[in-house]
Amino acid sequence: MRNIFGLLILLLILTAFLSIRNGTVLDTSSADKPTSSSAEYPPVAIDTYDSNKRPVKLVFDRVPTRVFVQEVNTLETLFALGLGDRVAAASLSTSQHTYDRLKEEYPEEFARAKNISRLDLSQEQTVACRPDFILGWKSTFTAKRYGTTAWWQARGVKTYIVATSNHVLRYGTVEDECKFIDDMGRIFDVRERSDMLIREIHTELASISSNTAASPAQKIMVVEISKSGIMNYDEGWIVGDMVRRLGGYMPAHGRSVSAEDLIAYDPDVIFVVYFNPTHKEQSTRFFEDIRFNSLRAVKNGRIRMLPFGYMYTPAVKTIDGLRTIKRGMYPE
Repeated sequence: MRNIFGLLILLLILTAFLSIRNGTVLDTSSADKPTSSSAEYPPVAIDTYDSNKRPVKLVFDRVPTRVFVQEVNTLETLFALGLGDRVAAASLSTSQHTYDRLKEEYPEEFARAKNISRLDLSQEQTVACRPDFILGWKSTFTAKRYGTTAWWQARGVKTYIVATSNHVLRYGTVEDECKFIDDMGRIFDVRERSDMLIREIHTELASISSNTAASPAQKIMVVEISKSGIMNYDEGWIVGDMVRRLGGYMPAHGRSVSAEDLIAYDPDVIFVVYFNPTHKEQSTRFFEDIRFNSLRAVKNGRIRMLPFGYMYTPAVKTIDGLRTIKRGMYPE
């Protein structure tokens, strides 16, 4: 008994130390009583994945009340569904610009949630928040980050991996994002809200299909500029499905391309992924280099900036991604 008490004290001390070290002071008190509906909740079966990308089925017999969320769009989805009171902690690892945007767009949900950290929280801090459900990318659930899905499941904590993250699926689609939104609606018993978000996406897809069906196919590339080179997003990512639905095709299939490759492919439109305003400015300057003057996308003013959150596990931002790509391919 003394050993258990000693371990508990040690964990609390370690958590406090880590909180002070990264500037995050956690509120690990019991959550206020959630205001979201939780009455008459029959068991809900959800298909997701484990840390090894293997399909698993989870059964929820009650609505989670202490959720740990990793990454921006997963948290924003819960906010859009009115579930801020369910969030015990969120580790966003994002820019101040994105953090401030969330706070401005969802002030009530942001205020109801606890422990929203712009920086990464540690596994010890996550344990201290006593989550009953953890929601994140595949990269969330590794031994070196927050612990594997098996580690959490063994402790009675359910886990959910967003299927379009880290190539869990070989080919991600818009429908996979709709499934994610639907799963959240079912898990948290807010189907009316999740169905509304999904209808908006399907309505946008129908409009896109009717307006672009007769248009000639366009050659599209989606790239990300970094210090190490040019990363290429091919048809296997969800952005590839968006491009295909909009009447485009992606000629490059490798994970990276050189400047010479880009010039050789000479796409009609180049979408450039960025993470924050500084990265956007740097990426814009990259294509102002004289060596890219021969590109038809440069000549025709069709280098288009694309926020990362609109094309990678976009969830509630899926509709924004579709509209942004549509404007880039079919400027008015």
